[in-house]
Amino acid sequence: MSVSMLMRAAVVVALFGVVSRFLGLGREMVLAAVYGNSGSADAFVNALNIVNVISAILLYVMVTVVIPAFTAEQERGGEASAWSLAWAITGWMSLFVIAMATVIAVFPEAPAALFRLDPERAAITRDLIRIMAPALLFQGISAMFTALLQIHGKFGVPAAVGTAFNLGIIAGVVAGQQHLGIEAAAWGVSAGALFQVLLQLPQFLRVARAEGTRPRMTHPRLGAIALSAAPIVGASAMQQLNSFTDRFFASSLEPGRVAALSYANSLGAAPRAALLIPLMTPLFPFVARVVAQGRDREAVRGISRVAGLLALVAVPASLLLAVYARETTQLLLGRGKCDAGCVTETTGPMVFYALALLGNFLSVFFNRTMAAAQLQSAILVATSTTVVITIVFDIILLGPMEQSGLAAASAVGVYCQLLMYVFVLRRRFPDLDVRRLGHRQAVLLGAGGAIIAVAFAMDRVLPTDDLKGWSLVGPLGAKVALALLAYLAVVRIVARPELTEATGAIRSVVRRKPTSAAG
Repeated sequence: MSVSMLMRAAVVVALFGVVSRFLGLGREMVLAAVYGNSGSADAFVNALNIVNVISAILLYVMVTVVIPAFTAEQERGGEASAWSLAWAITGWMSLFVIAMATVIAVFPEAPAALFRLDPERAAITRDLIRIMAPALLFQGISAMFTALLQIHGKFGVPAAVGTAFNLGIIAGVVAGQQHLGIEAAAWGVSAGALFQVLLQLPQFLRVARAEGTRPRMTHPRLGAIALSAAPIVGASAMQQLNSFTDRFFASSLEPGRVAALSYANSLGAAPRAALLIPLMTPLFPFVARVVAQGRDREAVRGISRVAGLLALVAVPASLLLAVYARETTQLLLGRGKCDAGCVTETTGPMVFYALALLGNFLSVFFNRTMAAAQLQSAILVATSTTVVITIVFDIILLGPMEQSGLAAASAVGVYCQLLMYVFVLRRRFPDLDVRRLGHRQAVLLGAGGAIIAVAFAMDRVLPTDDLKGWSLVGPLGAKVALALLAYLAVVRIVARPELTEATGAIRSVVRRKPTSAAG
């Protein structure tokens, strides 16, 4: 596949990622409107967290292990041997997923007990986990399809599975909530996971028929691959641990706080999908390529350029979402059973998730850069340390700040991880000027002061605190637009290189047209 075709495939993946994220936001809006921040909503969030954590680990491991193993075996033993290895990995993983889904369906008490819920919420969680158990099997199969299709350069259909999953949940809630209550959402999870499999199945069957290979369970290098996968499983599990601990600690609070924390996290994550993925798509491959080729000086320039670009877009997103956290929550969630209390309990943690955006943007980019530089062990150490730091702050802040404290702890963890990444990159790339990098970030943060000034000034002229529903759209849109104009005016003066870089990146994404190479 040519570089041009890879870039086009990357754009398809980015676009589907954005659609999936916004459908995920729509899913949260539907859940909030139908179930609010109730105890049953808490149970659903916890049950879904079990499914999502295991599925995320399976997908990460399958893609990270199968693709490199297949490529290496292709060079060593030929196409037939590579496919035999891929089928063996897939076969054993299938047995593992089937066994796990069966155990969870038969004994849902064990995963439900992890959250230390009161008896009522624990009972609901057990029922929902049992209903969602098939989703683990379907998600596992979907992960296998994704890895095997990506080996053959098929990226478009695998990238759409998140869209299918979210549509399944939304359809389940809309169709069944009147008769099934919160169980409708759980059935939607299983339906969405099944849609993921059905979406990829036709393309997978075409690829399998074209290769003419047959499934098998053995291969001479299967044991070595299993051993090499152990640290990858560990790193993925550590990455997912924070998601679990947040729910674990929030479950000790009053009913509804787990759901409020989940809603806040979804709202806070939306800018990452809308801004980070499209901008990273055309820029990161350049940095990864020069790192892999040992062109360190060029890599350092690329790291500085991309970091400036990400700060340019993350600063206004972070500040606007933090300043207008209540209005945003009210506009998107404040309807149906998500009453004033639901909005208030969601707004607090959302402020901290918003303030963590800049750290999230830079951490994702630095993480990928370190992976390209073969610094996986450093990533694992930084991730593990971040988890410990976050849990310590969870414990400290939970009492005085409740669910907002958990979000604040996550923000602290994000910026600690970012500092560790910078330290590692500075050791790997001695030419990286950390002071200059920090100075450019500080300049863009300073430009964000224009947003805060305009926002507070406009609040006096056009208050929106008491507005609800669609009446918020006009006034809030006007205030956001004016704040962004003020920010861009300052950026044109103090950060013109970053502004030029952003314009070029956006144009490169818009002008590229998907082709069949994307799958």
